[in-house]
Amino acid sequence: MNKIPTYIEGFDEVLDGGIPAGHVVLICGTPGTMKTSLSFSIMYENAKREKLKGLYISFEETYESLKGAMFELEMTDIDQLEVYMLDIGRIRKEHPQEELTHNWLNVLTTYIQKRVEVDDFDIIVIDSLAALHSLASLKNPRLELFHFIRFLKEIHSTVLLISEISHGSTSLVANDEDFLVDGIIHLKMHEVGESDFQLRINCVKMRRTNHQRGWYRLMHGKKGFNTTPVISE
Repeated sequence: MNKIPTYIEGFDEVLDGGIPAGHVVLICGTPGTMKTSLSFSIMYENAKREKLKGLYISFEETYESLKGAMFELEMTDIDQLEVYMLDIGRIRKEHPQEELTHNWLNVLTTYIQKRVEVDDFDIIVIDSLAALHSLASLKNPRLELFHFIRFLKEIHSTVLLISEISHGSTSLVANDEDFLVDGIIHLKMHEVGESDFQLRINCVKMRRTNHQRGWYRLMHGKKGFNTTPVISE
């Protein structure tokens, strides 16, 4: 099976080699858990090392803001790679009168289909599922998301869906997306002692992969993301 490595040091071993190509995977966590940075890093590293083509679709963050954040994480050669971005926030700003009348789920589906037919993207990141929910005004969320995720699987790109968890929530998703997707990677801030926090990562689910279970500490340095086993609480 062809796999897409995450290039998170130590975590591809947890995933038994990486994410199976063509999977739709949720990257979920509360605000501040580096979901955007991690997802972009996976796309960036594969563009740089494997020459894979990536598309980042943002509903809220601007291209300039995202690019600046990635520069701070040492991804300074973004413009030299086949990494592209769709800034839907800019489209919304330029056409405010149409924002409430558009079915953004249909708009996104049509756009992805046309772009994949032309460019054949290997990795697509959608940021975020919560923003899509708020714009799409889904009448039957589970049914409509079922068809949307099925569509994503049929284009054969590896898709990372960023999903935000509200603080205090006991659920990873809002509309049973966990049953529909192929994989779930969960990020969380874990309190250590009385005054410290650790960012941690866990593969909750990954179909067709003999992945390890449990939490790992996630860190970022000059060489990118890396994980270490959690030794003690």
